[in-house]
Amino acid sequence: MRTLLAALIALVLPATALAEPKTVKPDRAAINRLLDEFIPAAVAQRNLQRGWVLSAGFARTVPHAEWMNGHTSVQKYPAKGTEFHGWTVNYSYPGDVGFDILLQPTTSSLGAWSFRAEAQRIHGQWKITTWYPVATFAPPGRTQTVLGPNDLGSADSAAAGSGLDHGRLRPWVLALPIAFVGAIALIALGLAGTRAAKRRSRVRAIERELAAGR
Repeated sequence: MRTLLAALIALVLPATALAEPKTVKPDRAAINRLLDEFIPAAVAQRNLQRGWVLSAGFARTVPHAEWMNGHTSVQKYPAKGTEFHGWTVNYSYPGDVGFDILLQPTTSSLGAWSFRAEAQRIHGQWKITTWYPVATFAPPGRTQTVLGPNDLGSADSAAAGSGLDHGRLRPWVLALPIAFVGAIALIALGLAGTRAAKRRSRVRAIERELAAGR
């Protein structure tokens, strides 16, 4: 009887229901191609229309007209170079890759900036859905200091003299990824609780049926 009970419970508690999301090797070639276009177009703002096309989600939260006037939801930065392949993976799921990337500036008055980003495959095309700075570094020859997200939210010094007419980071840009993660976590907890309650109910029903048949 116990063997039968265990078998029935196994049927209503599939392993996939409790499994973690499947991690996969990121499509580096595709992400490289995306960054080679996105960073000059959207971050350096050399082709705002193309930057709009390559953005989605939290990386494109302003109206198209504002974006085309340079008021983008992506922090402007005069990135140096034409290839941007030196990114490090934070997570990689099918169609969803999170990563960090360090960019160097075209001007000596500005130091390197580190960005955190997410790329998602949407309708068959990879797009940047999250993009925000996490640290700025002092220019060469100056006292080396590192500013984090808390400093970026209120400081103008990082953009001073750099030619960034929209250099100040808007506080809501940093708040959006945090709010997004929190919302996803709450939704996941709610769904997990609902599934767990349903499974417990089904298990109890099976136990009652088996007890009645003894």
